[in-house]
Amino acid sequence: MNQSPKPALCILTTVSESIRFFYKGQIDALLKAGFDVTVICSYDETLPTELPSNVRYLPAEFSRLITPWKDLRALWRLVRIFRTHRFAIVQYSTPKASLLGSIASFLTGVPCRLYLLWGLYYMGQTGARRLLLKTFEKLICALSHQVLPISHEMVGFLERERITRRQKCVVILNGSACGVDLARFCPDSVKTYRKQIRERYQIPEEAVVIGTVARLTGDKGIHELLAAFEQLHRENPSVYLLLVGQQEEKDRLRPEAEELIRSHPAIRCTGWQQDPVPFYAAMDIFCLPTYREGFGEVNLEAQAMALPVVSTDVIGPRESIQSGTTGFLVPPKEVPALKEALTRLVQDASLRSRMGQAGRRRVEQMFDRKQWIEEMVRHRLACLNQINLPR
Repeated sequence: MNQSPKPALCILTTVSESIRFFYKGQIDALLKAGFDVTVICSYDETLPTELPSNVRYLPAEFSRLITPWKDLRALWRLVRIFRTHRFAIVQYSTPKASLLGSIASFLTGVPCRLYLLWGLYYMGQTGARRLLLKTFEKLICALSHQVLPISHEMVGFLERERITRRQKCVVILNGSACGVDLARFCPDSVKTYRKQIRERYQIPEEAVVIGTVARLTGDKGIHELLAAFEQLHRENPSVYLLLVGQQEEKDRLRPEAEELIRSHPAIRCTGWQQDPVPFYAAMDIFCLPTYREGFGEVNLEAQAMALPVVSTDVIGPRESIQSGTTGFLVPPKEVPALKEALTRLVQDASLRSRMGQAGRRRVEQMFDRKQWIEEMVRHRLACLNQINLPR
């Protein structure tokens, strides 16, 4: 049994990268607010050394694929952990951790179960798989006391799709999974990194660089980005494409797309990068032509770096950028519209500058991580009060 006099809170995600990317600052703030914090995710040898010393790390065997036997073993491990530590609050995000975490926390009677809904994976699926994944979402929401969507528009969408009720949803401030660290994502870093990254990847200083920071998967719109860039480069050979990310087990790129990335003289692929700031600094335009998105955190980061953003007119990106002011929204899966928006920015340096500066101001006003974390802590403390637990 957990003998700590502090209220115990468990953070549950499928993979450790989610802890690194989305919880910087949050865990420290929760500790300062008086919580006893435990982190559960897939095994990562170095993660414990990156967490505060008084945070408990418990690995679990999660797979991002549908693997029934592994999933049952992971569920049983969570049940045992929750029975032992008696958490006041369990918060879960990412599909697999949320499904198993919601079931385990319900079965063990965790008094406050929070679903941090960062995206709806079923939206990119079809047929029986879509129905199954949508059913999982309904189950997670049903087993949770509160659903915390990442964007305001998603609240109405969840209700229309009959996944959960509006009254069950809470959005932190203006949305986002964690806000933006304005000191880290700062245009001043361009002076330090721009030349360095361009020299490393043999990109001319005078080139106009279109970039993205994303998983290199079909549902991130990488096929459309490659097609639009290929056409644009034929018209303007000084344009380069910088892909910051890597492929995954599922939704891999088509073979012809992989070949284009390998062979095109103006495409550079960096692989996964723990620190994307130097790569934003090397870009002139940021592009995320995603099919579906919870919010579009990378759109916020790019705007904080004073980059104009081209993204898609879907839930999430519609709130992460202001179309016509900080960038452009285009229909998903439409190469001509994507190419047109990118062409406007490639051809007009003053437009890039105006939109980039407007984006920086918008992120400063609406998505400052410090303000977001303060509101998040207030929400968790309010949850404690509602379940009448000691603070």
